[in-house]
Amino acid sequence: MDPRNRCTVFFPIAGFRSMAAILATSSVLLSGCVSTKYKMARKSTPPPVPLNLVAAQPPVEVVLNTVIVYQGPGSWKRAAYWDEYVVTLRNQGGQPLTIASAALADFAGVWRAPGDNPWALEKESKTLEQKYRDAGVAFVRNAAPAALFGTVGVALAMDGVLSTGAATAATGTFLALPVYYLAVWYINSTNKTAIVAEFNRRRLALPLILAPGETRTGSLFFPMVPNPRSLSLHWSSGAAAGDASLSLEPLHGLHVKAPAPVTAGN
Repeated sequence: MDPRNRCTVFFPIAGFRSMAAILATSSVLLSGCVSTKYKMARKSTPPPVPLNLVAAQPPVEVVLNTVIVYQGPGSWKRAAYWDEYVVTLRNQGGQPLTIASAALADFAGVWRAPGDNPWALEKESKTLEQKYRDAGVAFVRNAAPAALFGTVGVALAMDGVLSTGAATAATGTFLALPVYYLAVWYINSTNKTAIVAEFNRRRLALPLILAPGETRTGSLFFPMVPNPRSLSLHWSSGAAAGDASLSLEPLHGLHVKAPAPVTAGN
């Protein structure tokens, strides 16, 4: 490493368990540092929970490793007004594959594009939040389904076909995520330079070209959308083109207030 690029990381001084310290140290040693001006808040968060939804439609394989939500497991910004969809894309074909764009469908089937600017995303999320509430949606920023708070591995497939090997590969893909996804912390909200640097390091920039057999992991940042229905990727390879769609049924309950439990006698 170039000595000029060495960085000092200020770890939380309270509530920071030994395992989190090990992971954070590994992040510095194995993946390097993005900014020399990180200022860590005093609160740390647990690592993201594996979700591992798989959709395979050659030449494209899409794995949704996890979703990092507002103040949920894996959150790295104190108040992040966006949803971070961590995906792994694989070119199963023999020709270069271009992932041209991505889109997320909300509960009403309205499509949202991923953002490339954290501040624009925050503004869009807050605007949508008010619109959803005006429409009668019980929107809650930190509401999330159980799948994002426990050890869950769900395998879905396009056209209803998914091999056991593909499901196993999905779990392996999550474990192979860059270390900085496992060593998580809250970045001080006032440190805009560090926030932008981390956002850009994680973000999967589209369009993306994958060589035959190549795999790429990164994050697609979307505005906060309640009960998302599907994630779609438009691809092309040679003369062929298509859309890879991944059902998000396991995310039902995201950003929506849970109904009150029914008690006996009601």
